[in-house]
Amino acid sequence: MVTANRIEISWLDGLRGTAALVVVAFHAFLFTGRTGDAAAAMPVWGAIVGQGYLGVPVFIVLSGYVLMLPVVRGGAGTFRNGIADFLKRRARRILPPYFAALLFSLALIAAVPLLQSPSGTQWDSKIPIDLPSVLSHVFLLQDLSPQWIEKINGPMWSVAVEWQIYFLMPLVLLPLWRRMPHVVVVAAITAVLLVPAFVGYGAYLHPWLVGLFAMGMFAAELTLSERLPRWLPWGAGATGLAAVAVFVASALRGTDLLPFKEVVAGGLIALLLAWGGWREVNGRRVRPLRVFATRPMLYLGLISYSIYLFHSPLLGLANLVLLPLGLPTVVQYLVMTFVAAPLAVAVAWGMFHLVERHFLNRRQSRVEAAVHHEQTPSSAPAHVRSSRQAGPAA
Repeated sequence: MVTANRIEISWLDGLRGTAALVVVAFHAFLFTGRTGDAAAAMPVWGAIVGQGYLGVPVFIVLSGYVLMLPVVRGGAGTFRNGIADFLKRRARRILPPYFAALLFSLALIAAVPLLQSPSGTQWDSKIPIDLPSVLSHVFLLQDLSPQWIEKINGPMWSVAVEWQIYFLMPLVLLPLWRRMPHVVVVAAITAVLLVPAFVGYGAYLHPWLVGLFAMGMFAAELTLSERLPRWLPWGAGATGLAAVAVFVASALRGTDLLPFKEVVAGGLIALLLAWGGWREVNGRRVRPLRVFATRPMLYLGLISYSIYLFHSPLLGLANLVLLPLGLPTVVQYLVMTFVAAPLAVAVAWGMFHLVERHFLNRRQSRVEAAVHHEQTPSSAPAHVRSSRQAGPAA
């Protein structure tokens, strides 16, 4: 039974940082050469690295998980200091780095003519820049239209989704949570919001991500329960089989069953968090996950939001600079992955220090201090430390 006021599970940081790097690796492949060049030149490798977009459902499940932990600990099914305080803290953490990245992207496009004209590359989906696309990003509404969602800086659409879920959590999800069985809430929301994937209308909204957020909430409930339910191993096995079935069906059909991949991936991550979190909270270390709590992984998790926000336009520019060299596609991909991507991460590191580090929450400030002093964030047991993190923003 947990008796402390706050909770921290340190390997969540490294897990988040790893997800950010997976997304960067995916985009390095996606931006290589003209549109489709990398997939044609490296079909097998493309089938592997091309699943990198699954870093997004990892972020969403993590967000639901860590934001729900203090709610579960409070016992009332509500935020301790009210909805306004919750949204204020989320805004302070999420929005300043987001707007810095938006200004950075717009300034880069305005300053570099190479980024302003179509070139037959993946970058073409980011331009031209017009007033509606800019305003939709300013108000975090770009996910509401297929004409806006990929403009300027592609990864930003998921930040908009997460921002909107922050409002749904207290206004919709928690009220349902207090009135209905939690597994029913998760199943019903996920099933209903998968409908656009079946009817082929509105799927660009990724509405099922709300269900993944709810999966994270449920994982938090299980983490702080007295004991894990007996069905958890069976649920993990069934979800694993579902994941295999979805990936095989996707390969056989020749189409990417993205919504269903994201749902099963989210389910697996939620089950992992429930199992690993429960063991850690109860003093039972989870050795396979401890690698994510090492000093380098903690630091990677600390800057993961900046990595996520700033890398895309830099990779787009790097590809356009390389194109006139006429490199073979495989060589260009290697340069994108092992030169351009690390440079983009380095710029993100700089932007973290310039902007994001001034808006860290208290826990993250402690992590930063501990990392720089080559210590762990705290020597206290997992169940007496703090956990206020979310999504790529930690």
